[in-house]
Amino acid sequence: MALSRRSFLPLPVAVALAGCTSLTNDEVEMAIENRSGGSRDVTATATPVAEYDADDPPEPDFEGTVPPGSRQLIPDVAPSPGDGEAAIPVRVHVVTGPYEDVQEVDVTGTGTIDVRITRNGLEMFFAGQD
Repeated sequence: MALSRRSFLPLPVAVALAGCTSLTNDEVEMAIENRSGGSRDVTATATPVAEYDADDPPEPDFEGTVPPGSRQLIPDVAPSPGDGEAAIPVRVHVVTGPYEDVQEVDVTGTGTIDVRITRNGLEMFFAGQD
């Protein structure tokens, strides 16, 4: 006896929820969005300022190519402060093509460090989870 489509309906929903880190994740993720006209080779690192050591730099959180018009998600790049705790300053270092930038963003809770590659440079900011 063949199974109906109705019996498989819960499967795509379960698969979609399994890939959604924001439902269960207490750590901060990084999203690299390529808004430029071509593919970009990207190296990105996010490190809490208190843990950063210039003599022993951390391994990159992401090394790879981001196609134009796409968004790459990297989970668990930095800790998030608990309720009522102070923001955690995070050093974000991104190298892509002709652009390289180091910025400090304040992580105020669970959310995403957004990195946008544009035709004119890089934009970085923290977007808290609602």
